[in-house]
Amino acid sequence: MSYALCLNSAYAQASPQFLISWKAQNYVPDWYAGKILPTAGTQIEVNFELIDNGKLADLSNAKVRWYINDKLVKNENNGLGIKKINLITPNYFGQTVQVRIAIVNFLGGGLIDKMIDIPVVQPEAVINAPYAGNEIKTGGSIFEIFPFFFNTDNRENFSVQWSVLGQEPKSQKGDPFSLDLNIDPQMPIGSGIGLSVVVSNILKTLESASQTINLTVR
Repeated sequence: MSYALCLNSAYAQASPQFLISWKAQNYVPDWYAGKILPTAGTQIEVNFELIDNGKLADLSNAKVRWYINDKLVKNENNGLGIKKINLITPNYFGQTVQVRIAIVNFLGGGLIDKMIDIPVVQPEAVINAPYAGNEIKTGGSIFEIFPFFFNTDNRENFSVQWSVLGQEPKSQKGDPFSLDLNIDPQMPIGSGIGLSVVVSNILKTLESASQTINLTVR
């Protein structure tokens, strides 16, 4: 007679799990509920917890080592149980910052580690054009610009330049983030109008973003 050996999953010990979070200190509109992404030179805070057997592990005496792009930046020489670091993203776009967390000799066992990639993106400028098919009538039309992912936390640090058919609109006043575009009633139906905007961070001369949309008079 042969017997099958069964393991009860209730008694199987799961491997410790890393819970890693990060937050970029960049500008986004107040209504934005998505992930705030870093651009070049952004400060990021990275935190983690370790879940062991369904509970938060006590890492107060653990040797935690942090690596940024394969370079060791903090270890037990900086203190035990380090669960948070701050870093500045490199000055390039379109790549990632690789963060690796390693815990040495956890509970007398071997090394356990986890790696995450944080994308580095370009700042964005998004024109809000609340008109179906970008079709507008003659007279007044309102447009807004929303900056995303710039290295600032203050709306006052932006320079905004609108352009209509390649020229600065004469009617631009007041809030630079809003444009009241006034189309001459004599403009023929079907005419195309190129609307552009450039948003710059006055604290970082090379940090800017732009967008152009094509409007049609109907």
